[in-house]
Amino acid sequence: MTKTNISPSKAKVRRQPSYFDVIPDFYKFIETDDQLLTFPLSISQLAKTAQTTVHTVRNYVAEGLLNCSEKTKSGYGLYDQCALTRLRLIRAARAAGLLILEIKPLLQAINAEDRKACDEAVRLLRTKIAEKQTYLHSLDKQLCHLEQLDKPLTKKRSV
Repeated sequence: MTKTNISPSKAKVRRQPSYFDVIPDFYKFIETDDQLLTFPLSISQLAKTAQTTVHTVRNYVAEGLLNCSEKTKSGYGLYDQCALTRLRLIRAARAAGLLILEIKPLLQAINAEDRKACDEAVRLLRTKIAEKQTYLHSLDKQLCHLEQLDKPLTKKRSV
């Protein structure tokens, strides 16, 4: 049995996408053509329209984030335009990294039409944005330090 020498090929190193490369586009959650829809929607229609799952919608209903506007005779929930808009808002906030605990006060303030509570919720969201920006800045610094560490090592390998 003879061994075949196979020269190692130069494998392309694929860079892992960063979190910021894969953040969903906020506007895909908000901008759609709802005029083509016939309301009220069943839970499956609502989930499909909002590009999520029935399971997720049920979880949001159980958490009190979403309510059905009416029920069928057999007890199935039906959802109106407001529920769809609210679901899209929840999904956009979740995609932005907010926790349900952080989204809930804003939705409660919107429900109560409490301007002061809405302003407070927006202030908290802005604080969260500032925290994320600070964290991003620290990650940027760490990346720069790692790149600086790599430079001497790269030079030694190429010699």
